[in-house]
Amino acid sequence: MKQIPIGGILEVRKLTMIKVLGIPNQPGYGGKLLTMIGDAEINLHFVAESEDNNYRGNLTLCIDSQETKHAMEIIDQFNENRIIDRVSATPNITALTVYGPHFREKPAICGRMCAALGNAGINIMGISTSISSICCLIRDDEYDLAKFALLEVFKLP
Repeated sequence: MKQIPIGGILEVRKLTMIKVLGIPNQPGYGGKLLTMIGDAEINLHFVAESEDNNYRGNLTLCIDSQETKHAMEIIDQFNENRIIDRVSATPNITALTVYGPHFREKPAICGRMCAALGNAGINIMGISTSISSICCLIRDDEYDLAKFALLEVFKLP
């Protein structure tokens, strides 16, 4: 199969993935939590939101691992009324991003990235896209295998 030209591959390692599950699915609720985290000078390397089968919101965040304790304290403070169903933290995560110009005109990129990682036996723990990038969360110890798999599919400049 022909390689797809891309702008590059970025990685951020040693992240912690925090899942905040079962939050009220109301305007501004998640934004309040994200603002509190940002006001604490904690950088978010990844954010994805979804709705579960009970129409509750779910947030997936990635932060630098050294900020985990502080972020969990903020989430606990935010959840003082115990309205959030569950919070979990998974360390040793890499955010692996494929980026490039003109992704809008290249509909195969997301599928090819996910298939390449899957064919290499790598589980994607989260995914987020933009007009010019696709970011997948994987375990830190799978980075080398993941990058090799992506270089089989994508052509770097």
